[in-house]
Amino acid sequence: MALASKTKLGPYEILDAIGAGGMGEVYRARDTRLGREVAIKILPQHLASTPEARQRFEREARAASSLNHPNICTLHDIGLQDGVDFLVMECLEGETLAKRIARGPLDVSEAVDIALQVARGLAEAHSRGVVHRDIKPSNVILTKHGVAKIVDFGLARVLESNTETLSQGITGTINYMAPEQALGKSVDARADVWALGVVLMEMLSGRSPFQRESATASLFAVINEPPGPMPDVSPELQKIIYRALAKDPASRYSDCRPMLEDLETFRSSHLSSSAHAVDPNAPTISIRGDEFQRYVERASASAWLPARTQPKRWSRWWLAAALPLMLIGIALALSSVRARISRLIFGAPENHVAVLPFENIGNNPANAPLAEGLMDSLSGALSNLDIGNQSLWVVPSSVVRARKVDDPSAALRELGATLVVQGSIEREGQDVQLTVNLINAKTLRQIGSAQFEDPAGDLATLQSEAVSRLANLMGISVTPDMLKNTGGKANPAAYQSYLTALGYIQRYDKPGNLDLAITSLNQAVKTDPTFAVGYAELGEAYRLKYQLSQNPQWIDEATANCAKAVQLDDHLPAVYVTLGKIHDAAGEHDLAVQEFQHALQLDPHSAEALAGMARAYENAGRIADAEAAYKKAVALRPDYWDGYDNLGRFYVRQRRYADAIAQYHDAVQLVPDNAQVYNNLAQAYLDMGDPKFLPSAEQALRKSIQITPSYWAYANLGVLYYNEKRYAESADVTEKALQLNDKDFRLWANLALAYKRLKENDKAETAEEREFALLVPLAKSRPNDASLQSALAVLYAGKKQKDKAIVHLSAALALAPSDPWILDDVAEAYEILGNRAQAIYFMEKSLEKGYPPAYLTGDPTMQGLLKDPGFHFKQK
Repeated sequence: MALASKTKLGPYEILDAIGAGGMGEVYRARDTRLGREVAIKILPQHLASTPEARQRFEREARAASSLNHPNICTLHDIGLQDGVDFLVMECLEGETLAKRIARGPLDVSEAVDIALQVARGLAEAHSRGVVHRDIKPSNVILTKHGVAKIVDFGLARVLESNTETLSQGITGTINYMAPEQALGKSVDARADVWALGVVLMEMLSGRSPFQRESATASLFAVINEPPGPMPDVSPELQKIIYRALAKDPASRYSDCRPMLEDLETFRSSHLSSSAHAVDPNAPTISIRGDEFQRYVERASASAWLPARTQPKRWSRWWLAAALPLMLIGIALALSSVRARISRLIFGAPENHVAVLPFENIGNNPANAPLAEGLMDSLSGALSNLDIGNQSLWVVPSSVVRARKVDDPSAALRELGATLVVQGSIEREGQDVQLTVNLINAKTLRQIGSAQFEDPAGDLATLQSEAVSRLANLMGISVTPDMLKNTGGKANPAAYQSYLTALGYIQRYDKPGNLDLAITSLNQAVKTDPTFAVGYAELGEAYRLKYQLSQNPQWIDEATANCAKAVQLDDHLPAVYVTLGKIHDAAGEHDLAVQEFQHALQLDPHSAEALAGMARAYENAGRIADAEAAYKKAVALRPDYWDGYDNLGRFYVRQRRYADAIAQYHDAVQLVPDNAQVYNNLAQAYLDMGDPKFLPSAEQALRKSIQITPSYWAYANLGVLYYNEKRYAESADVTEKALQLNDKDFRLWANLALAYKRLKENDKAETAEEREFALLVPLAKSRPNDASLQSALAVLYAGKKQKDKAIVHLSAALALAPSDPWILDDVAEAYEILGNRAQAIYFMEKSLEKGYPPAYLTGDPTMQGLLKDPGFHFKQK
């Protein structure tokens, strides 16, 4: 929930918002009794929705309140008002250690001083039986007076005695997890010792010693690989770090107290007096930004796969028709509530415009990316006409391309577009000719046409003229601000390179295209160093390159180019959208939300910003905020089907199937010939796990296939038949799906299961081999997709390769520790490996998180577990 200024929580008056994260929102407030400023952390309602959650909150508050130390953020009070739980903490002004490291490695003296301060705080916590469990640079604040403060004991646990507390599952941030923590084993104070060793090494080198190109590789490094050499660090300090980073907890410091002693000895004998001495009396004000963060890598890593929401080795490979729109994470189509009000009062409908792919006259391959890029750029320019107008909405070009819409009738049928822009581009040497046509999609009547030519090849000017002409045909008055879509007047050659790059980026999955786009964009900004949008798009291109390769170098490039774009023009929403995506992928969901909010301040109708913010909220576990953002998307564009479809898929992920079905029915009313919506409607019916809804699911799937035969609809029909034990029909329609696409490993998994039920073991074995051959390279290329990691773990378990199975299980749990389908896979893998105790534990967790019991009872692999007297969920 968001609190307004002057809101009172007990004696505390809210002044303004500071930041937000997965564990709560933070506000600067005034204690009216003592006249001091404090920071108030609000617990999200979903975290206190059960007695267990409230007890955990209170327990952790008591743990934090027991700690009174200059290097620990002080907890002043805890309260409950009107159903709102809150913590009252000291305010801090400064920056996180993460931001300090981002500027470059620290010298030895400064790094050791900060490590000493953190060690002092942890030593105090450990002496009181409290383990932080998530020490990392973003959880250490450096005040302006040089004091290091540990924040967010939200993952802390009070140890009832000096014995260990068992922690099944994984909590923490991958690069800073101790090996035992990464494997879901018991942890104690030695996990904090490990994390502090990682942080100290990162301060000295500028990079975490276990940071790799992917989450899976990082986990493997934590569990198996040494931290690496430190040639510029003295042997005495290396000895301390290496002891802290011992893989075996028994070889580490027992807690931070002996480590603190060694650090103090090192400083006194090797370093001069610290210039950053602790000042316990230093005044504190507010901390802003990234106090509360946690690592979650989700949707972006699986952008080229159909959504997976159906459970189990068979049914978990539910193939949602959201595939095309998942190419951009969340479909970017929204509608305007003001338009609905206007229509009700004045009868004036909102125009939905789709810009179709431009024809490349002459079919010169060199001009093909230019034509593709022009489609995107013109769509963006037309979108700017909506500012202050609210009578026009342009379908994002990515949606048009993903749905393969290339004619006006399809635009009306598939996208609900009422107006269509078709055009062509012809280029000979420098001379460029641009033609645009505006067509009524309902009557197929051409409203108007215009042709523009420039011998010097100034495409930016031609595009502005085309936009003005199209606006005139739609009865819209154009202002200069509406045409400002390039961040200022661009050099013609630079703009041409920019458009060419946009064309390549549209198929960035094709090998080599992203590098060609980056080359073109670098050429654009070299030609015109003031081209802000060029830098912004270059930042996005490098972000996509990181998404594909997971090489941290590209994130640095992306961030640097975004910073340059902001320096040139800080009013470009796209820059902040890219920065939001970068933060969200890094698990910094609070920072991501701030960037998306900034984008929305600049463009309140930015579908991409609103969708990104909703996803960041969802990834942070702030479900109520996520739902509000998805609903706002629908309210902004109530006449566009995709907002309802997005909200429906959100409800499916939250297992609110009745709500999802209602949204899909709204979408069907708007686009009754949209195959995707029918497929997703069927998904919701099936995910309910109630046999009485299977006929409705089959009806929706057959309607989807009737409109547009697709491999995902056939595959889903195969899932339905399998659940109805119609195994021969299941195998038959799955084979039809494979005729349309034999590159999706999930289809082969489904086919193998159907053949096993039919006792056709040879065919089942062949299908499993095809599944494995496709899954291995896919999981390697998309290491942050938890579903791929858990699927591969199950296959390795079946092949009796335990070590490989455990590595992928650990990765999956680190990426999605609360996903019921992931937990189900983990349980299945452990069952196959013969570890019944772990299988029971994770299966019960899966069921608690919402896994449908009906799917468990139908799974042949888990029948032994169901009969085990130690499995108690079925009695609940």
